[in-house]
Amino acid sequence: MEIKKEIRYRAIHVRVLIVYVATIPQDNAGWPGDWAAYCVPVSGIDHKSESKTWRHAGTKLREDEARALWPAVAADFDAAGIKWRP
Repeated sequence: MEIKKEIRYRAIHVRVLIVYVATIPQDNAGWPGDWAAYCVPVSGIDHKSESKTWRHAGTKLREDEARALWPAVAADFDAAGIKWRP
């Protein structure tokens, strides 16, 4: 099964990113995909490259926190049928 990772990020401070990560199957896998969000401390030099550190430096948010911080992204995932990853 081929999987695509879609990563979106938003700076809430020069040294803090919120990173949204969706895992989306590229074939008919029987599930639409899932998503989660992480709070990531960064140096503030290059947010695009720093957003990639979510896996080892990020702290996973609760779903209600993620939805409150960037509701448009959550709405995009909802519209695509992509579910929250507990």
